[in-house]
Amino acid sequence: MQLLRTDDHTHYFFAASVAPVLAVKPGQRIVVETRDASNGQIRPGLNAPVDPAKLLPVTGPIAVEGANPGDVVSIAIERIKLAATGHAWIRPGLGIRSVHIDGPYYARQFEVSEHVKLSDSLHLPLRPMVGIVGVGTPNDISTRVPGIHGGNLDCVDVAPGSKILLPVLIPGANVSLGDVHATMGEGEVSGTGVEIEAEVTVTVDLQRDVSLDGPVILTPGKTLFLASAPNLDKAVQTALARAIQAQIDRNGATEEDAYMAASIAGNARICQLVNGDVTASYELPRELLTW
Repeated sequence: MQLLRTDDHTHYFFAASVAPVLAVKPGQRIVVETRDASNGQIRPGLNAPVDPAKLLPVTGPIAVEGANPGDVVSIAIERIKLAATGHAWIRPGLGIRSVHIDGPYYARQFEVSEHVKLSDSLHLPLRPMVGIVGVGTPNDISTRVPGIHGGNLDCVDVAPGSKILLPVLIPGANVSLGDVHATMGEGEVSGTGVEIEAEVTVTVDLQRDVSLDGPVILTPGKTLFLASAPNLDKAVQTALARAIQAQIDRNGATEEDAYMAASIAGNARICQLVNGDVTASYELPRELLTW
């Protein structure tokens, strides 16, 4: 089963008003084609006006049969097939550093194969990941915005071999994804990684034995609790609180021991600093917390 990156499969808001274009049974595998973050608008030498309403497209939504608020939807990232070229850019007002450039943006194109070619002498390893993945929400939320629904989390761990868990907020869950990167540094400080079109193979499933108040990522070696907030301190504090509460709920730990264990064995990390609210994660090793 495949979703194409056509206009009728592409949208710019997580919202109950965006009707699903596909319905699947829990446990079904889907190949999802995604557009790059600029929707093809930003390219070297183009320098055309950018329509901000057409930035950060996602493909979907995918309704999951039987999903209802209170459930948890899991999206296992099985494979990311990248296009042959990707792009990165700098725009005034985008990122955490003020820049002055001639024209509306400065952009570069990169060849992508078994690595990302920055120059003839400098190759970077691939680090493919999905920047935006989220569920439908009762009210319209731009795909630029991160939150408990997922959205523009830009977490490098939303990658092949990982699974992201999200709370179902509307009937059907309505999962959409996009904004794939061939590689990206944590924080995404200039506002982009190597933005690229891709085919993402996912398996979408349901869990009814857990409740969530925000995104969780499961990898082979760790569990990450994500939180988004207006500033980094608040995002880290909220992510840490979720990691502590999970130890209390799942391991029977006391709050004191859970806090201590998080400090001894966990890591506070920055996902992104550039999407309005910032996103942080608190990761615990799977030895400490098995989901």
